[in-house]
Amino acid sequence: MAEFSLRQLEYFVAVVEAESVTVAAKRLHVSPGGVSLALKELETALKVQLTLRRRGKGVSVTPTGRWVYEHAQGMLARAADISAAARVVRGELTGELRIGCFTTLSPWLFPRIAAHFAENYPGVEVHLIEDASATLLDRMRKGELDVVLNYANHLSPGIASTEIAPVRLVLAVSPSHRLAAFDEVPLRELESETAILLALEPATSHVESILRTAGIEPLVRWRSANVETIRSMVARGLGYTIIMGRPYGDRTYDGLPLAYRPIADEVPPNSIVVGYPEGTLPTAKMRTLIAYCRHEFAQEGQLSL
Repeated sequence: MAEFSLRQLEYFVAVVEAESVTVAAKRLHVSPGGVSLALKELETALKVQLTLRRRGKGVSVTPTGRWVYEHAQGMLARAADISAAARVVRGELTGELRIGCFTTLSPWLFPRIAAHFAENYPGVEVHLIEDASATLLDRMRKGELDVVLNYANHLSPGIASTEIAPVRLVLAVSPSHRLAAFDEVPLRELESETAILLALEPATSHVESILRTAGIEPLVRWRSANVETIRSMVARGLGYTIIMGRPYGDRTYDGLPLAYRPIADEVPPNSIVVGYPEGTLPTAKMRTLIAYCRHEFAQEGQLSL
């Protein structure tokens, strides 16, 4: 039996695909000499010539080398599968975790989630997909996402969820705004004030419905799908906004301060959740995500004001 290694096959495949020993070595983060030696040892073990190397013209593959290349790809793929299976047997998490996140939540939640998995579960490839709630839920139903990070009141029938943190609507204004003087702001005080609101459903309809229920027709001058744009405009005294929860930081991108105030009226309860299709048995990766989120974010939805 010919004695060769998976490493030699890996180097050979890299050279064929790069058509250059030097380029393949850079991609593999090894020396060109090491790659050349591996090719020579592989050819010696197989007793065939795999490549033709001409100075200044790169590397070409012999007919036999092409056949070996095609079979080597399959062998390397199967070896990777075996390695992944072994990690699962050892209790290590591995594979993809596709997380959909409502656009306003991703700057708040995802960076810490990504860092946690990178540090503790490097075998998991965490992917972020940001979008509006309806789009995310539709993609999850189609099997394109494993979970969604969203607000409970954005979910639709057929979606199960685990609560991560309770949240409540709060008012944000410039510190110089007259409403910043209130400890709690009654919604009736917003009647003649300019509003700057989020242009993302169902958040838009939710906030405006609450205002109209309180007898207030919001005077909306601007809308934006970017919550940081809204915060920056509010900090410049251009109007108020109502947002769900309170992320860290009372300053905008351009360094201006913000004032957050509780709403005095009763407003519908809400929470940040991890959602997944009803009837789905959460995988180990999903359970790990949920456990981390409940620990990390549980106290942040309703920070003291």
